[in-house]
Amino acid sequence: MHPLNRPTMPAQRGFTLAELAIVLLILAILAAALLVPFSARLAAQQRDHTTALLDDIRAALIGHAIAYGRLPCPGTRRNPADPRYGEEEIDAATGLCEVDTEGMLPWRTLGLPPIDAWGLPRSAESDPWSGHFRYRVDRAFASTMPGFRIRADTVYADQIKLIDHDGNPITVSSYSGTEVLKNTLAVALVYSTGPDLTPNGANANYEGVSDATYEDGEPTTTFDDMVVWIGRPLLLARMAQAGAL
Repeated sequence: MHPLNRPTMPAQRGFTLAELAIVLLILAILAAALLVPFSARLAAQQRDHTTALLDDIRAALIGHAIAYGRLPCPGTRRNPADPRYGEEEIDAATGLCEVDTEGMLPWRTLGLPPIDAWGLPRSAESDPWSGHFRYRVDRAFASTMPGFRIRADTVYADQIKLIDHDGNPITVSSYSGTEVLKNTLAVALVYSTGPDLTPNGANANYEGVSDATYEDGEPTTTFDDMVVWIGRPLLLARMAQAGAL
């Protein structure tokens, strides 16, 4: 073939800036569309994981009461290097809990993880308690005094109440006299501070006395705490079923 008659190849060209911009815009739109469902799935998984942990905690608290005749006390040690870190704290002089207010879950005593799905382990005393489970217990149900065991006639020493987002009572505490035994006040309560790592609603108003009010309910734009609690009737029923009363 004569060199002058060879077929010519079409000239190749690259993307123009306008075409590249369109491609990048499409990729950005697709990435954004995928990101939202992924974030929603991750948030749901984290809440499901924390729900499962809270269920385990409630079961472990009831198991502790069945095994030892009492609920455990809160933990108070702040230094992770302390050999008693994560264990319940008992006042040796009184046989009662070291604190009669809110403390941390005695996770090591119960053999459970200390943090929720958003939590961070602590390695120093100055570290924050990010995502660590908070715990409160009625003093009358956590005594270690000789011969003490929770019984059918054990009455509340504290008023640990729960309300919903509108301030309506979840627990009942209006009985008096012998009817007080019908109350459904919490004898133990545990909560996660949720993804914002901060107590919300009534839980944010820390009450440094033995009586306290906590809030529970579905997550909202201003509330993401996750709460579980044990009422006196449920605890007694579980202990009776196990032959521990």
